[in-house]
Amino acid sequence: MLVVLIATGAIVKDYVLGSVLFAVVVLLSFAIGRGRMAASFSFAYLFLMGIFWVTTMLPPNAAGALGSFALACRTCMPICLFAAVFATTTKIGDLTAALYGMRLPKTVVVPLVIAVRFFPTLKEESSAVADAMRVRGLALSLKNLVSKPALMFESAVVPVMLRCAKIADELAAAAVARGIDRPGRKTSYNAPRFGRVDFLSLAFLVICCSLLVAVKVNQGIGGLL
Repeated sequence: MLVVLIATGAIVKDYVLGSVLFAVVVLLSFAIGRGRMAASFSFAYLFLMGIFWVTTMLPPNAAGALGSFALACRTCMPICLFAAVFATTTKIGDLTAALYGMRLPKTVVVPLVIAVRFFPTLKEESSAVADAMRVRGLALSLKNLVSKPALMFESAVVPVMLRCAKIADELAAAAVARGIDRPGRKTSYNAPRFGRVDFLSLAFLVICCSLLVAVKVNQGIGGLL
């Protein structure tokens, strides 16, 4: 489903069809049980829509840069929402067992599993960095961004980048200690199954995305670009 969304998001980028795609992902998120996450992403999406609307009233130079940024963020929102739902509802052990059950090679399974585990950990570390900045009087605010942008950038980016390298090493070591690269047949307490609900969810998403891509393609090459 995530692969389908990535392929669709690369094609469907306009204002109306992109919003329909985001609405489909929101419905799926509510069905999976992540309504609060879907609601927070919905508010962020509306905020980006507002920024995009404001750019229509700005001078061309400013509107081009700000509008491109808002468009890129808005295009990624459906994918980011479903990726967040996927990462928070899927246990690493179940994901590993399912990927090996699909006969995927180890060179694909190991990096993907570590990447899925990496982002939730990075979020926790970023929250800790934000708390430390707040204690130092460098909380993320418009005043601080205007008065001391270089210090704000350094205080936020440098600790996060250092922690990224540390987290990657720790996750890789933990995965190896648990036998992720052990040769031979892998076993799991929970046998992965592709059930009726999974089939219906995938079919619903494929049908919706196919319709959106068909409408987009019908607009011609200019519509695709």
